[in-house]
Amino acid sequence: MIRTYIPRYRLVDSEAGRSHYVYVLEICHAGRVHKVEKRYSAFHSLYKQIRKHYPNSESEFPPKRIRNTTGKVLEARRAGLETWLSSAILIEPTPPQLLAFLQIHNYQPPSSSEGSGSSSDDSPAHQPLLLFTRDPFILNHNLQTPTLTNQVSKGVLTALYDQSFIMPV
Repeated sequence: MIRTYIPRYRLVDSEAGRSHYVYVLEICHAGRVHKVEKRYSAFHSLYKQIRKHYPNSESEFPPKRIRNTTGKVLEARRAGLETWLSSAILIEPTPPQLLAFLQIHNYQPPSSSEGSGSSSDDSPAHQPLLLFTRDPFILNHNLQTPTLTNQVSKGVLTALYDQSFIMPV
């Protein structure tokens, strides 16, 4: 699964004296995150390619021309690009132009045979949790028999669970 975010944009000064904005993309894929910077023109070129090859994928793309470069206008464009990119990733099969744009190599789409008819996105992406059926601090506190011999553990448990505990200043 691929997830993309555009958390920010930044102004870049070029050698010719003309400045432009780039959008910082964070791409999460195969347990790794990498960052890529792209200009609006690169997004627009990708949009035209995808629209040509996948005409049924109609999603809103931010306009090319903007009146000014105030923070509010640039933030609206950033949010629009992020929304469009999120919808472009959902195209099946994933367009190779999009994978090249995101600099993802050797992409293996998730297999639909995993699980019992449900997609792999429905399952939790975390490791199993270790939990206690009874709270050892409360059990030991009520019995008044200290079985926790580790003083560090006892101090942490006291700070977390004892309502009368006051942190020394």
